[in-house]
Amino acid sequence: MTTQSIESRLDEATIKALDGWRTRRSPAPSRSEAVRLLLEERLLTNWNVATGAPLRNVHCPSVERLSAIFTLERVSGFGPVKFRAMYEAGVDAQTAIGEPNLLPFTGRTGEKLRNGINSLSDADRAEARARAVDQLERANDLSAAILVHGDPRYPARVYASNNPVPVLYVRGNPEVWDEAGAVAIVGSRNTREPYADAARQFATAATRKGLVVVSGFAMGADSIGHRAAVEAGGRTVCVMPCGLDKVFPPENRGLWEELLAYSGATFVSEFGFGQRASSLFLRKRNKLIVAFAQGVLVAQSATTGGAMNAYRFGREQKKPVATFETDGSEGTSGNALIGRDECTGGFVFELTSDSSGQEAWLQRLSSWI
Repeated sequence: MTTQSIESRLDEATIKALDGWRTRRSPAPSRSEAVRLLLEERLLTNWNVATGAPLRNVHCPSVERLSAIFTLERVSGFGPVKFRAMYEAGVDAQTAIGEPNLLPFTGRTGEKLRNGINSLSDADRAEARARAVDQLERANDLSAAILVHGDPRYPARVYASNNPVPVLYVRGNPEVWDEAGAVAIVGSRNTREPYADAARQFATAATRKGLVVVSGFAMGADSIGHRAAVEAGGRTVCVMPCGLDKVFPPENRGLWEELLAYSGATFVSEFGFGQRASSLFLRKRNKLIVAFAQGVLVAQSATTGGAMNAYRFGREQKKPVATFETDGSEGTSGNALIGRDECTGGFVFELTSDSSGQEAWLQRLSSWI
């Protein structure tokens, strides 16, 4: 099948993403050349390409590429930053497994990684391949995408962060984050008034400034942010702590179904289909939420609350973190801590009708697109 025949079968959304990818390269290739390059990278292939059937989902890597990534993940020390460095050095996962000496890592780190690859057993490789086949089949069944480094729809801010996860699973519209600014809104599962209303108004204001609302689909502040974005006709990204074939928390099934049907929403996860939420995955989810955003609002949290992980990851990723003023209770002790932290800017919004401080902060974020 020629690149021209494949190009003629791409939908408008894919063509738009493809053209965006072209313009970020120098010199910019023609569209046909871009298709050829991405075919070589196995980013425009799926189960039906060879048969001439309509392309159902062109945003999945090949079995070979995905199984190679899964194989490298079994090597101790091969985390997201290593995958990005390898990609930028022009060494794909398949090549790294076949020729470990081509890895762009020197010294003890490079030696350790090469030894780890050489120590992989046939069983390790077989299990990784079986996992890749399973994930691609599930993605196809759900009309989901699997994004890897180099895919034109892989989110640029996540790639540039300290958490460029090598594989992202997506259900919904990946154009939601295309070249748009984003703000994360997190907080307690038991966010109460007046903090709930303040978070709702903040999300609405962010949406009106063209920002995407990113959150973790939990009860409380997360759901408030997602719903406010939808009600304002905006866009929202739901970062999940489990596979995208599972609703978590189960109490949010109604919102899950509503957002899957909404063109301005998308669900993403670094965890494969079939994986259940865990305390570790919840923490990792918060790190990915922050990677998607340019700034973070912690609406309400105690210092011991899970939302404070987003605050800590915001500090780690050097992103501004804001909150609402504390009312002196234990339930807002996290707000007080954030307000005292000069490293994150100490942005504290008053719980009044005067939203000028929020507007100014959001304007700064929207200008950083």
